[in-house]
Order: sequence, then C-alpha cells, then structure tokens
Amino acid sequence: MTTANFGFQFAYRLTPDRGPADDVVSQLRIDGLVSSQTVLLPYSVGLHYVVVPTGSGAVAIASKDFRAERLGLFPSLWARLRLALLFKKKKYLKYDEFSLFSVGAKRERKHFTRFNQDTKNIGVVIDGDLVANHPELLYGWKGQQSAQGGIVGHSGPNPVAIVVHIYYEDTWQDISGALASLTVPFDLIVTTVPGRERLTDAIRRDFPHAEIEQMENRGRDVRPFLVLLERGRLDRYRYVCKVHGKKSYDGGRKSYMGAIWRRRLLFDLFGAPGIANIIVDTFERNSSIGMIGPRAFRLPRDTYSEELSWSANRPLTLELAERMGIASDQFRLDFFGGTMFWVRPEALKPLRDLHLSSALPEEQGLLDGGLAHAIERIFSTSVVAAGYKLASSDASGVSDGDRPRVALDSAMGLERPDL
Repeated sequence: MTTANFGFQFAYRLTPDRGPADDVVSQLRIDGLVSSQTVLLPYSVGLHYVVVPTGSGAVAIASKDFRAERLGLFPSLWARLRLALLFKKKKYLKYDEFSLFSVGAKRERKHFTRFNQDTKNIGVVIDGDLVANHPELLYGWKGQQSAQGGIVGHSGPNPVAIVVHIYYEDTWQDISGALASLTVPFDLIVTTVPGRERLTDAIRRDFPHAEIEQMENRGRDVRPFLVLLERGRLDRYRYVCKVHGKKSYDGGRKSYMGAIWRRRLLFDLFGAPGIANIIVDTFERNSSIGMIGPRAFRLPRDTYSEELSWSANRPLTLELAERMGIASDQFRLDFFGGTMFWVRPEALKPLRDLHLSSALPEEQGLLDGGLAHAIERIFSTSVVAAGYKLASSDASGVSDGDRPRVALDSAMGLERPDL
C-alpha cells in the first residue's frame, strides 16, 4: 500500500526520546522535496508532535531528541482532520511542505502554545535557520574559552566598558562565553548581590582584571547601573555596553524563554562575530548617535503593539520623561526591551540628573509597573533629551558572511532607515 493510492502523504508522530530532561528547546530538521526547515520545539517527556506533509512528496525528519514514526492511513486522516480544526495560529506551525501540531495531555500541550505565543510576542527573535548557523543562541557559549584578561585591563585607558549585572549565577557562563569573542579593548565591570562568592571566583578566573562590586538587591539590573552612572564611574569611557543575566521566569514563562532572549540580546550587542567592532565604529563615524540596541527587542514594533509595550508603566514613565523636559504630548515610546544596549555616558546625563538610584525599593518581585520598569522605558528618552539619536543593531545576517547591520534613526517614533 502506498500513499499515492489515497492522494496524500502519511503523517508522522514525534515521540520524546532524550530521557527525562524538561524545560529545554529541541532542534529538528525536516526535509521536503524542494525545501529544508530547521524547527525549534519545546521538549517535555509527555509532549508529542505530529507532522503532516502538505505537499505532494514525503518528508524526512532528523532529530536527536525525537523518534519519528510514520503513521498509517486512519491515524493520518485523523491528523489531517485535527489540523483542519486548529483555528488559532499559536496551536500549530505551518511551513511550505508540512504543518506541525502538538499532542498529549492539555497541560503538556500548553508548553507548545505558550512557546509559540512568547516567541511571537516580540517577534521571533531566533528561528531555525539562525540557530543552525549559530547554535550558541540555543545552547549557549558553553564550549568557548574566556579572554582571560588578554584585552581586559591592558595598559592605558580603555575607551569601552562592558557593565554586567548578575543575579542568577548560572547566567555568567553565557556572558563570559560571549565576551570571549570580543576583539575591542574593554574594561569589565560586574555588579552582583551579596553572597555570590562562587560567582566572584568564576569571574576572577575568566577575567582576572574585572572590577566586581556587590550591591544590595534593589532595582534588579537598573539600580546598580544607575549607581555607577551617578557616581561618575562611567565618565572615563567613550562607550558603555550594559547587559545583565536575564532569565524571565515572570508571567509563567519557561526558563528556556529567558535564556533564548538573553542569548539573542548578547548576540546582537557583542556575541556575534564582529558586531561589537561595527557598533564602536558606528559611534566613531557618527557623533549624533547616542545609543545602539538590539533591533529584535526594539519596542513597540509591528509584532508588539504600543499598548503591550506600555503595559502598566505609562503614568510613571511619562512623569519621569516630564522631569527630563519632555512633555507628555511630545513623548513617543521607543525603547529596547530587556534593558541591554550600548550608550555614550554623556547621553544619559538627563537621566543621571534625576538621581533615581536612591528611589528604587528593595526587590519585591513585581512583574510590571514598578519604578525599574518605567526607567527601562526612559533610558532612550534620556538619549533623545540629550540631543542624540538612537540606532539598532542586528547580527542575524553574519552567518551568511554579510556585514551585521546597524540602522540609524533620526528621532524617536520616526522611520528607521538603514545606514
């Protein structure tokens, strides 16, 4: 019996086959007659998937984490009927030669729908093709060696500082690995909270010349940076890159979502080959640019509305903007979600002059609406109030040998032409 007798190709069931590991993202390759597709899926022991060919030919499935089994006639008919009844886009994935949906207990299937929703909320920050060329976006920079101080702390003043805040110790591995590829001379400043002796030892091993400072757990990654800024510690640098160990457990997200976002943020700022050099060169060539952040997390955008970008933070954000001299009716929301970016320290003077570090309360686990969330939205406002412009970085093309992109924006809320 062949599939041609019935006018369609049989479906396939994907069964988890990597053991009990949960809360990870798996990668599989599906080849059709004319195209190949790398697909990213959340992995869980009770979470199965069904692949339904939609073209005239069969598909070939390769995965280390799933066992693929071709279904018979009636299960394949059931699969096609079930796919036809899935009206919500987050419940299935559709490609040129196949579609895919999840099966299993409802609580397991929710992992898949939540993954799809989260990846599309800000836009798909990593896709299968990008991960195929840069697996560190999915698995981290675990295999890379640190720079061991070869560039950090060299003789003479460095024009660049990388400022890192770490609360979750396990995120240091990603940051250290991404820093290892830098060829731009830099000073490394790390802030953390008390009781992180193992983290301090790890940082010292990787970067012996790093400056490490413990600060009380207030304002997450925002307050430690403001403390350094207000203290004048960053004044000696021409350019500063602010990053942190983002995890995003909030709102019921799985841990892998925070890891994906963290790695893409790092990738577009200094983790991708040559991107940091291009960013610094862009600052050097264009004195009007005050801040460069990752395009994938610039909000609002086509796939992430202004309402979602404001969330519960409009009143406090507008109040802070007015204190910097920007009236509410002139304000245009335009910021880098995740609070990671490159910036000229002088472009943050309007924010620095507000002296907000002392106003940030002890950590209370707020998911939104706090002072730190409002400040996240006015870092870029400070840049504009200081007379500078914003730009966006995008390293997604470097795998093809293309030059990473930095786009210049003439003002907040206006169009963003490429350089």
